[in-house]
Amino acid sequence: MTDISTVEQCESQTIEAEGDDMQSLLFHFLDEFLFLFSAEPFFIARRVEIKTFDRENFKIEAVGHGEPFDIAKHPQGTEVKAITYSNMQVYDEENKHEVFVIIDI
Repeated sequence: MTDISTVEQCESQTIEAEGDDMQSLLFHFLDEFLFLFSAEPFFIARRVEIKTFDRENFKIEAVGHGEPFDIAKHPQGTEVKAITYSNMQVYDEENKHEVFVIIDI
């Protein structure tokens, strides 16, 4: 999408997402940030701060810190069209937390 080293953290956008399980929560979480980038204000987050994370009810609230995409300032990379469930994996063990997501470009 762009080189995030060119993105300043001068604005913030808050998202909320929920799901039926950890995979659907991850999907909706990523999809919310993709929507912010794909529609006005074309916001791209350089840093994401998790405000609340309810593992039992599969809800999350997060704040993205960044700025609107500006073609004059940010190099244009590959467009992400969608987040997918294809081969999505969530490992949430005591000392190991990993996610694997395939995106549609």
